[in-house]
Amino acid sequence: RSAPTACGPYEILRVIGEGSMSTLYLARHRQLKRIVALKRLKPHAQSDELSARFEREMRLASQLVHPNLVTILDHGRAPGGGFYYTMEYIHGLTLSQWVERHGTVAPDRAVRLLRQICAGVAVMHERKLLHRDIKPDNVMAYAAHDDYDLIKLLDFGLIKDLDLTASRDLTRDVRVLGTPAFMAPERLLDPRLVDPRTDLYGIGCIA
Repeated sequence: RSAPTACGPYEILRVIGEGSMSTLYLARHRQLKRIVALKRLKPHAQSDELSARFEREMRLASQLVHPNLVTILDHGRAPGGGFYYTMEYIHGLTLSQWVERHGTVAPDRAVRLLRQICAGVAVMHERKLLHRDIKPDNVMAYAAHDDYDLIKLLDFGLIKDLDLTASRDLTRDVRVLGTPAFMAPERLLDPRLVDPRTDLYGIGCIA
């Protein structure tokens, strides 16, 4: 299919990220002229289960408001079916890109970044939500200079509500969800074994 040119009131400008199930676009609201990041399920991923997971991601992530968590702004139905949602667009580098471009992060700077990651994750845990995919690619650094490094935790695709027992993690095709190098080992044995320590393990791997 040709790339979409619009979703609801948003004009699609270009692709800025892509995963196996969804595409992230740079988009602009036609009336407000606000630049946003727009996430949309790919056509092949619009099964009932994946659509339900995407809708859950959108609903749970929209409850989170914190300076170190990316803010969800809007949602709607995409042309041709499926859902999309928009979030604030952060112009910066992921921690992976930062290290690739600038080398090792000094210890005092690393501590500043880690404290902000912990602050954002703490808010999630207070609401009984787990991120479950904390890794350098999902942490965006911006306004990064001197003592004013700011970060945003991104990508709530694996967000889990600990109070929602009906939340399904297992499908016929996917047994383990996450990025192996940053996953707590017990999750490889049993994906149901998750609690707040799962996110702390990912933060430790980033450190």
